[in-house]
Amino acid sequence: MGTSAEIFETQTGPLRQALGKNHDFEFYEGEHEVSAAPGIDEVFNCETYKAWYGPSLGASTHREALELLKDIIDEDGPFDGCIGFSQGAALLASLLLSHQAVDRFSPPPFRLAIFICGSSALSVSETDGSWSRINPQELECKNTRIKIPTVHIYGRKDPAYQESLNLKNMCEPRNRLEYMHGSGHDIPRGIEVTGDMARIVQKGIELAMCGH
Repeated sequence: MGTSAEIFETQTGPLRQALGKNHDFEFYEGEHEVSAAPGIDEVFNCETYKAWYGPSLGASTHREALELLKDIIDEDGPFDGCIGFSQGAALLASLLLSHQAVDRFSPPPFRLAIFICGSSALSVSETDGSWSRINPQELECKNTRIKIPTVHIYGRKDPAYQESLNLKNMCEPRNRLEYMHGSGHDIPRGIEVTGDMARIVQKGIELAMCGH
């Protein structure tokens, strides 16, 4: 929230380069103009900053963001995998959980999901305007955790550290990989940590390719 597709493309540049040239990437952003995320405008001077949804934007924005994501997949897909940062990761997780609940006998929209500093997937009521985090324990009890392989990258110093752990616990343990770096709510660009992130993502790709 408060960033853009262009910014995310720049932020993931070193990681994508470390993964090699055998992958193609497309970048998307939400439709709502919002203020820049903390610190973003100090590094990226953009005309607009975007969000997929938000309580201040209205409860319907969450559903509309999911519908936009489905349209993107229908029009530009299929996609082998997806990468989401912060709110984008939460939205992707919500999409995967919704798909499993509604279309559980059809193939998932992605074979692999990569969540970077991800936030919790949400349940939003348009009736009373309430927003709540999906409880990972409830998913576990109902055997409805995200089934596809997932990669979780998060920072030890991230103020939203617990959010990333919640998202991780929404995913099937046997199909998830994780890497914790020493930074905050960002994508580190150092050579060593970039190499570590690329290796864990590559393992996720291999897991997805072998049909987990």
